[in-house]
Amino acid sequence: MKVWKKSWMQAIVLSLCAALLLSGCGDKGGGDKSGGGSKSDTSSPVSSGAKSDEPVDYSKYNAYLKLAEKINGEIEPILAVYFSNVDFSPEFTLTGDYAEIKDALQFYTSNTYLVEDALSYLDEKPAYPEADAALQNLGESPAEVMEALNHLASYTRFDEYVDDDMAKAPELHAELWAALQTYDAYFDDFVNAIDIMASQGRDEDRAKLLEDEEMILYHSLCMIHTSQDILDGIWAQIETANTETSPEEPLVLPEIDMTDLSPMFNDFQTAYDGLNQAMETESEREKVSTFTGKIGDSALDLYKNKVNSLYSRMGSLSEAVTGGTEYAEAFNSASEAIDSMIGGYNSIL
Repeated sequence: MKVWKKSWMQAIVLSLCAALLLSGCGDKGGGDKSGGGSKSDTSSPVSSGAKSDEPVDYSKYNAYLKLAEKINGEIEPILAVYFSNVDFSPEFTLTGDYAEIKDALQFYTSNTYLVEDALSYLDEKPAYPEADAALQNLGESPAEVMEALNHLASYTRFDEYVDDDMAKAPELHAELWAALQTYDAYFDDFVNAIDIMASQGRDEDRAKLLEDEEMILYHSLCMIHTSQDILDGIWAQIETANTETSPEEPLVLPEIDMTDLSPMFNDFQTAYDGLNQAMETESEREKVSTFTGKIGDSALDLYKNKVNSLYSRMGSLSEAVTGGTEYAEAFNSASEAIDSMIGGYNSIL
């Protein structure tokens, strides 16, 4: 279960997926924000800014993204904390502090409807062969894991585990362990398939924006995509360094080889410079309706703050990875800044 080692990085693998999901579930497409979603959702998950005469139904896409985000953004970090304090075995053995599990579950909600919603689209078009197959194999297991974690949350929320001296902990552990048997075999396949889905078409999106001379949007996407590629490149080296380690062992942070990353950081700098130039050009600002009218200047200033924050965080990351192995905090900060800029980008479309 090596993915659990990603908890210190706050499950960044789906950064792009989360960003696309924000766009897909926003006001622009009329998507349902109330919970379970709607099969009439026609919002686009690709925030390219391209216009379309006909609405496209991305309901299945967004349902899959929501489930993947729940898995990588909440379930996996909680499991990481749990198995950092409980032995990874069928029998319950406390190896750490159960209070840490309580803290991890403090704001947890199960949201099993996400599983039901995703499964309801399995046989619907368009087909996503890899994701469909992985979800078929997963079945109800993510919901079972969610329910097991929900029972753990109830057990810890009011310190019942203290009152009963951990008497119920083995029973809850057994429930979670049983739920993980199918989930753990296939969740990584599903998450990876969604990651590939979310990444497809990036070059086409940027090419379209460049063709349309939407330079603010174009350079923004270049910044976002390049920064995500940098984080992916760093994480790939970390995964390689931890191939032989077990889930219970501490994550090894290797020295990062900058051979492939240095050109990416150069591309990031180029995108940042191009975006700043575009934002300072009145004719380019006029192409983004959010930057016009009474609130145009304040909206532009807010977006610039997000752009500059990402630039600063990526600069800190570059220094950290070239300076040794103490780069975890810089990595997390860069990931947060990417998410923030993505939110800003989606808001100006």
